[in-house]
Amino acid sequence: MQRATPVSRNPVRLLRLIAAVTCFAEAHTFHSSIAQVDYIASKKLFEVIVWIHSEDLERLFQEAAGRNASLDHKKPAEKFVHEYLKSHFELRDASGKAMEQKWVGLELRTHFLAAYFEVPAPQGLSGVTLKNSILLDRLPDQLNTVKVKHDGADKREIEYHNRGAEAEQPLLALTFKERPQGS
Repeated sequence: MQRATPVSRNPVRLLRLIAAVTCFAEAHTFHSSIAQVDYIASKKLFEVIVWIHSEDLERLFQEAAGRNASLDHKKPAEKFVHEYLKSHFELRDASGKAMEQKWVGLELRTHFLAAYFEVPAPQGLSGVTLKNSILLDRLPDQLNTVKVKHDGADKREIEYHNRGAEAEQPLLALTFKERPQGS
């Protein structure tokens, strides 16, 4: 008999659980984002998916663009979300310079939105850090979790919160080294 993967280790299962719980609540009380960052060595790029509770981000969007702003309006919503993520979810190279995000798209689900983008990493992943401050300045109980992968294999999980976590952390553990070409 195969054991089920714990919810805490599976972002999709965790999102489903959160969505199910929040369906029955008028206002949600659990504030979180979940991201997956996968370094694809053959392409020298990161593929990134960020899931954010849509109600929290829509409130921020309305504050910025007026009370009629809605995540249902695709073009302005995508522009807002992309700009927000460029300043609050930032991969930085070894010299500390922000790496360019190439926007792929936005998908609105029942209680969460999924933002997709790629980050070219021509120098590889050595020394890359991640700053994730999504909604940390707005919600004192916000928790941002990032699952880091290398060519699809789990490597690290990072949490960002308002309880003393570092704002910027190395993307991969110091013991992990980039695989040589051809291996």
